[in-house]
Amino acid sequence: MEIKGRKKKNTLMVSLKGELDHHTANQVRQYIDGILEDPTIKNIVMDIQGLNFMDSSGIGVILGRYKIISKRGGKLGVVNINAHIDRIFQMSGIYKLIKVYDQLDQALNDMGGY
Repeated sequence: MEIKGRKKKNTLMVSLKGELDHHTANQVRQYIDGILEDPTIKNIVMDIQGLNFMDSSGIGVILGRYKIISKRGGKLGVVNINAHIDRIFQMSGIYKLIKVYDQLDQALNDMGGY
């Protein structure tokens, strides 16, 4: 799993590449939670174009970060969803909680990251 993150204003942008499953979920969780110790971060945008697999552990990681951000009054969004991840998101019902954007710029504009 390759994880890259950077902060822009009050938004954390995280790019994930590889497989987000029970083997890598804790690594992703710890990485994001470490950055979220900064209380000024109100939003998260996850670029998941590089994910080639996700299981229920990945959904758990996303939902957990959603709960943290929601308590801060922020949003969690995702960009660059492939067909496999889209199907998992549909089955899990996660689309009721998070917003999907076509492009990173759209997400950042919506969340005030510009």
